[in-house]
Amino acid sequence: MILLLPSLAVALAVAAGPACPEAPAAPAAPAAAAQAPARPAAPSALVVEPPEVNFGRVAPGTKHPARFVLRNAGAAPLTIASAKPSCKCTDVSPIEGKTIPPGGTLELTAALQVPKSPGEKDAKVMIAVVGSPGLVLAKMVADVTQPVRAEPAYVDALKGVSAGTVRLSSVDGKPFRVLSAGGKAPELVGFDPAKDTPRAAYELRWSVSAMGAPLPQWWVVDTDRADCAQIPLRIRHETTGARFDPEQGKRFWFPPESVVLAGVAKPGVAVRLSTTIEHLNPAAQGRVTAPDWGKVTALSVPGGEGTAAMVSATPRGTDFVDIEFDFTPAAGRAGALYVPVRVTTPTGSGNVFVAVTVAP
Repeated sequence: MILLLPSLAVALAVAAGPACPEAPAAPAAPAAAAQAPARPAAPSALVVEPPEVNFGRVAPGTKHPARFVLRNAGAAPLTIASAKPSCKCTDVSPIEGKTIPPGGTLELTAALQVPKSPGEKDAKVMIAVVGSPGLVLAKMVADVTQPVRAEPAYVDALKGVSAGTVRLSSVDGKPFRVLSAGGKAPELVGFDPAKDTPRAAYELRWSVSAMGAPLPQWWVVDTDRADCAQIPLRIRHETTGARFDPEQGKRFWFPPESVVLAGVAKPGVAVRLSTTIEHLNPAAQGRVTAPDWGKVTALSVPGGEGTAAMVSATPRGTDFVDIEFDFTPAAGRAGALYVPVRVTTPTGSGNVFVAVTVAP
């Protein structure tokens, strides 16, 4: 029996049945006799309870624990070979090597770290059982939501789609204003900001042609709410995935969250921000072959929209480096800015993007 659990994937192996004997060879056959087909593996006796943990709406950048019970519904003991998460955003309790007797249970705990940008997030833990080829999946699901909710929480510009709408609504039902979208005046359906009073919900139009070329990875909406100054919407397009940053494999790292929300800032006044870079080496199955990949040597801002000064770069395990820095909007700047901040290590350079509303 295989159950799916949100954000945890559990791979279980089940003991295979005895091999089928070979058929006797035909006395005068010119070719080798065919073997009987292998008997399929029996279904796993491991049951995951509950089959899914759904955290519902959660705040960006938060961490959420979950508890699962693994139950042996079979007649033979089950030994856990491994329990591995599907992504590095998930922590899993060590249960490798533990045996569950028939009718017995084993606790599995996990924690899902959700991103700072809105949208649905899930993760899996894969548990393997000794002697079985099967996998049992446990899953965790969360809906990362800001005080102003975007539906969908992305711009879907794949497969030739060039325009669409996004619905914005305040979770608390309070009216708000949409100040800009992508650094430009917002195009709101059925709403005239010059004469209509603020609303608690809007339909916002977007178009690929208005976003410029090359397309950015994020389309940032600015509002007048202090608790939700920016809403980052990921642009889904053929050019904004791996092709957006083709050098990431060569330098062995990438920013798992390439947009940094700075809120409201003043020209010439620094705001303290943080970001993370993550090790990347698929060719070596994740092994670190360039030890200096995460030694951050410099931060810089191409162009004249501001400056970035590194405060600290702290390794977290072997796969992450957490960077703190001060970003200062340039004097004379105002309005919504989307500013590249270049991160440099001995293996190469790459950008994160600061979204900031600059007010006098």
